[in-house]
Amino acid sequence: MKPYIVKQLLLEGWEEKIVGLWLAENDNWLLLRRVYDYRPDGYLLVAKKFIARYIAKGNTQTARVLRLKGISSEVPEGFVFADAPDLLRHIEQHYTLFQISDEEDTTFCGQLRDYDQTHFRINSLSPRAEFDLDYDVWFGFEKLMTIEFSNDYLDSLLLLWRDKAKRKWKINRPSQSN
Repeated sequence: MKPYIVKQLLLEGWEEKIVGLWLAENDNWLLLRRVYDYRPDGYLLVAKKFIARYIAKGNTQTARVLRLKGISSEVPEGFVFADAPDLLRHIEQHYTLFQISDEEDTTFCGQLRDYDQTHFRINSLSPRAEFDLDYDVWFGFEKLMTIEFSNDYLDSLLLLWRDKAKRKWKINRPSQSN
């Protein structure tokens, strides 16, 4: 059985620490199951080049609680490390939405729209579950610090978006007659 290793870390320029159950890593990314007060919530990819330091204190008890709860320390099915565009496409294909951060107080939810070798754009999803398909902000792959997916916030936005789409379809649907 794979050991339960909880990582606490700080990113460059961030005040809030990140806590997560270690799942896997490669040279560029660290994949965690995000943890808030012993409660797992989705997955988090952290760009390793932005990790300022690891915090060793307090990880053992959190790991023990997660193990007692039976929280899986396995990588999500089908997940493989890749370059940033392929990671974003994979997450979108399997989870529909992702949330990215390029600094602590700036996060964006959405789906990959287009990209070139160094930059990308997203179709942004607002907190009101409305897509902005004309969102015209370019993000640099080199500044991408975190990618979150399959967490409660994103899953909730996805439910709202699907419900709005279903309601709109019913409202705009022509009435049928026999």
